[in-house]
Amino acid sequence: MEGIKEYAGKIVIYIVLTSYVGVLFPNNSYRKYIRLVMGAVLVAVVLKPLEIFFA
Repeated sequence: MEGIKEYAGKIVIYIVLTSYVGVLFPNNSYRKYIRLVMGAVLVAVVLKPLEIFFA
């Protein structure tokens, strides 16, 4: 149960930091690429526990 809390905490922290970074950058042409990279990292963070099953 402790592992699930730690995992959920990491996801929440990442989402908060992502929101903060999104506010820092002005609305320009690079914003869509920044969001793409942040989304890809979020997918990696969410799928990290599945590594246990496939290792």
